[in-house]
Amino acid sequence: MRNTWLVLGLLMASQSVEAVSLCYVDFINEGEDSVVAISLATPGRNDWKPVTLRGVVNGGYVSVDGGYMGRAMVGIRADRGCVYDVLVEFARQNALLVKAFDVCHTHALYIERTWQQAHLAA
Repeated sequence: MRNTWLVLGLLMASQSVEAVSLCYVDFINEGEDSVVAISLATPGRNDWKPVTLRGVVNGGYVSVDGGYMGRAMVGIRADRGCVYDVLVEFARQNALLVKAFDVCHTHALYIERTWQQAHLAA
């Protein structure tokens, strides 16, 4: 009986750790230029890892330029922390760097709106 409780407890603990370590973020490209790549890195480091954009939804499509338009939900592992730098590369305009994006508390990144705010601030 003790072994059954131990196995059950370990199973429940492993499921709760997995559920907490995956955060979902919607990358929403509401602009006219298509996104060709999105990468994540530890803040202040150059350890960029590409994000795979699968299942682009809500009218999203792959454009003639090979980029993404619309919206893609991405599961991001937060086991190494919640805060990432995000690099968004476009087909025709300069790249967008979003510093210290919190994937645990911010569940959507409106790419065009963020790009415009960054250029107004510069």
